[in-house]
Amino acid sequence: MSATELTAAQYDKIHASFASQGVMTAWDARMTALRAGFCELTLPFSERVAQQHGFFHGGVIGALADSAAGYAGYTALGPEGELVTAEYKLNILAPGLGDTLIGRGKIVKSGRTLIVTTAEVFVRRDGQETLCALMQQTLFALPSTPKRA
Repeated sequence: MSATELTAAQYDKIHASFASQGVMTAWDARMTALRAGFCELTLPFSERVAQQHGFFHGGVIGALADSAAGYAGYTALGPEGELVTAEYKLNILAPGLGDTLIGRGKIVKSGRTLIVTTAEVFVRRDGQETLCALMQQTLFALPSTPKRA
């Protein structure tokens, strides 16, 4: 296995973490691609994720970007590592008008405690993808932390 491949343990840990995210589960988001330094998430349109004009809500776009880039960041961690978002900046470039939102996150730079990532968010409509948002994010690597009771 090369240094750029995920171990089975990393893959399983990341998928289990994603499955435990209440907001992504409630919105029916799916992890559709995962490899070292990269994560893709998809989210189907529904009234639960819409704003008043019938587009994907900006907060939903930000949450999907945060998760896609965050799980890309997780691929750089060891078996006990955990992450939290320290900050992100989101630019919405076009309305999220379509049937599926696609977040593609990747690592820009991975350090000992800080990981910088980016995400591109596309909206798919009639089979065509349109870039609707860009995000830059800083993640903070933590030692393993207990789950909230």
